[in-house]
Amino acid sequence: MKTVNLSVTCQAEMDCPKEIVMWNYYDHEHLVGTHYKLYDHARVLAQRDDWALVYRGKKMPFLPFWSGGMALQYMEGNVMKTFHQDQLGFLLEMEVEFEDLPDDRCRITATYNIITHPIFKVFEPVFKALFRKWFWATWEEDAPMRLRRWKVHKLGFKDFSGIDYINECLPEPRDKRVPAFEFRPPISCLKAIKSVDGERRRFAHSTEVGYNDD
Repeated sequence: MKTVNLSVTCQAEMDCPKEIVMWNYYDHEHLVGTHYKLYDHARVLAQRDDWALVYRGKKMPFLPFWSGGMALQYMEGNVMKTFHQDQLGFLLEMEVEFEDLPDDRCRITATYNIITHPIFKVFEPVFKALFRKWFWATWEEDAPMRLRRWKVHKLGFKDFSGIDYINECLPEPRDKRVPAFEFRPPISCLKAIKSVDGERRRFAHSTEVGYNDD
């Protein structure tokens, strides 16, 4: 059967190493917290090393309804590949390329593809507008968390441990050199998101404060 490829590419830069952004993409728990306007349910069905199979309940921009879908994601070098099958039957193929930039910065290039029946070619402008809106909505919501993660890493923060000199009530050390941030999937998470019920959105409205600290 003849098919057409609906495709759109989005690109942005971030003031942190690419490994921070990789970590963010594999932090499944933040979907129903940071992105509570876009996701209402997430469940990790299986994960090992750099691949994960995740169920996500979401609401795409411009659309008046919520839908669910299965997503498989894994890494090939500095490219994350994701295959997402939604309840409408469309298979979305996404590739996210992570590039290093000088001064601990990075560039992210995300390409979205749906291979479908030629009849849907007429909807390509809608497809492009929808996924550009999605990319920038999630990018803006993720940015404060990524930058804060990088900031506390430079202070010596460790997951589930904190910052040693603060925990031990010691003076701030003059030399706070820390190793480079390492992306080592799978990301540690609480048990709820791996349970049968998964993790559900805890609120529909929120006052978003605390992310503009210097």
